[in-house]
Amino acid sequence: MAGRPPKEKSFANMLKIALTAEGVSGQPKLREVAEVLVEEALKGESWAVQMIADRVDGKVPQAVVGDDDSDPIN
Repeated sequence: MAGRPPKEKSFANMLKIALTAEGVSGQPKLREVAEVLVEEALKGESWAVQMIADRVDGKVPQAVVGDDDSDPIN
């Protein structure tokens, strides 16, 4: 079989199913994951703060150096 597997067998779909399942707290597992992320940010974990900021505010656009006539790779 060539190409991407049927949607019901894709990893992304299986992950969505797992994350919507009920977790230990009775909330969806995705909610529990989000709570852990917030707890890590509150502990001062910079990666967690950055991840939250990227998802709430969006990633900061990368600056383009040079003008339109220049080749930015050289």
